[in-house]
Amino acid sequence: MENKLEFDNKKRYHYVLLGFAKFEDILKIMTENLKFYRIANMGPLHEKEIFYDVPGNMLSDSGIVISKQYENGKIRLKVRKISRLQGELKKPSKKFELGVLGKNEEPKDFSLQISSAIESAFNTKFTVDIDAFVRMTEPKIEVLVDANQYQIICGTGYRATMIFENATYRDIATNKKVSRLGVTLQLPSAEYEESRELLDLIDKQISSLARINLSRFEIAEQLLYSEPLDLEELEEQMNEDGEQEQ
Repeated sequence: MENKLEFDNKKRYHYVLLGFAKFEDILKIMTENLKFYRIANMGPLHEKEIFYDVPGNMLSDSGIVISKQYENGKIRLKVRKISRLQGELKKPSKKFELGVLGKNEEPKDFSLQISSAIESAFNTKFTVDIDAFVRMTEPKIEVLVDANQYQIICGTGYRATMIFENATYRDIATNKKVSRLGVTLQLPSAEYEESRELLDLIDKQISSLARINLSRFEIAEQLLYSEPLDLEELEEQMNEDGEQEQ
């Protein structure tokens, strides 16, 4: 495995469905308002991701999240840099890929490569021994996503992906599970007028979708380890302005 992180060039926006909202109604609003777009159903999507940490969550508390993502028949090692700051000081997470793993391989089997890649790619001075932490990692959270995937296509050549998902978050140690219906938008990382049009449409006209300014890992933390929230409290607490990738 190479000591080089490849940046994930997609921006991800997570939304939770509020109340008794139906995705069919959301899809209708988007179809009626996006006059120069086509929304194509690409069929079902099934993904699994396992997040790793060390005792006391010291690795994620340092802003580093490591996971194995099962996609397209391969197991890919992912690394996220997350911000633990609050409110307007919080920065979007950054997602990288380090390589493809074998079926029985774990992140700790590549601790030197992972720590070297992290220290080279992140413009941050770490006060902890990343290599030692990676060697201690164990599976913490499993996320299963059953979804329908849609392509949003504009005549300009612009393409985005919308995923209507039922995500199940499981604490591996206790087997506690929490499921949520939601929508994830995957947009090109470059700034496009079409991306802003999609985001504005949801923010202004689809009140049944509340944007969550958190990465997938942070959503899992909120649902599994925080006090339960009803949907109104969830909307108020998590639907903040700003961009946040998965």
